[in-house]
Amino acid sequence: MTAKLALKYGAALTGSDWVGLPLRIGHIPDTGSMEELSTDTDAVLVWSGGPSEVTIRYQEPVSREPAEYSFERFSGMMDLLPRGTKLLRIVWRGRPSVCTSVNFPESSLAALCSSEPAGLVPERGPQFGLVDAHVVDLVRRLRLQAEGQEYLGAVYIQSLSLALASYISGRYGAGTKADPAQRGVAGPKLEASQRPATLGGTHRNQIERFVEAEIASNFGLVDLASLIGYSPDHFSRLFKQTFQQSPYQYVLSRRIEKAMTLLRDESLSIAEIATACGFSNQGHLTTAFKRRTGTTPGAYRKT
Repeated sequence: MTAKLALKYGAALTGSDWVGLPLRIGHIPDTGSMEELSTDTDAVLVWSGGPSEVTIRYQEPVSREPAEYSFERFSGMMDLLPRGTKLLRIVWRGRPSVCTSVNFPESSLAALCSSEPAGLVPERGPQFGLVDAHVVDLVRRLRLQAEGQEYLGAVYIQSLSLALASYISGRYGAGTKADPAQRGVAGPKLEASQRPATLGGTHRNQIERFVEAEIASNFGLVDLASLIGYSPDHFSRLFKQTFQQSPYQYVLSRRIEKAMTLLRDESLSIAEIATACGFSNQGHLTTAFKRRTGTTPGAYRKT
């Protein structure tokens, strides 16, 4: 990507090995302009820094006529760009800002949802300068994972991505196209009232055995759901009803408990224990361990 394109669309934060929705980040100077931006997927842009006076000229999606919108952008605001959005010209003046954008490509959504969320409605056009603390928080958490800060693993990243896609579709889009159903399971399709509200004993045992066997690996929400033939979104709901916690919270608990057991073996270093329990490094183990137990692995070992 050229420097000009990187300024317009931001630099990629995620690559082909990323398991969640793709992110980009753009560092925007205090004053400037851009022309001819477009998106072929739904996108959410979350802003920090500023404030800035912004004027955006864009193409109305139905009439195809130019339209203009001016506003003051503050830190914590977001823009929603439905697929097919064409921004003709953007002019701004103020203080430097940072834009974190999340795209919703069909391939990523298909991996997370039994039926692709309807997403944003192209005919409604883009929306600028919105305030939604929940979206800002989800995007911030995804960005921290993409940047490698406090990396919490594939289950967490996919759970965040699923939550963001579902929320954007339900809050700002047309809602879900169809009621999520089982996928990849033999037999007739069940009506919503007939589907199980929790996971059965056999499925629960499968999950527990898998987590124990693979606890050192970076498996994801998609891997857990595929064990029993459900889509990740439907699986997450059943899992929470069954275990009374999210898949990520459950896996983290099992990793902490295994670390507590291994810490009794003083022949193992804390770094080795972190790897054996599926943490990315010793620092990740220490942070998670202290949050969960109130003490560090080293202090726990001494007691």
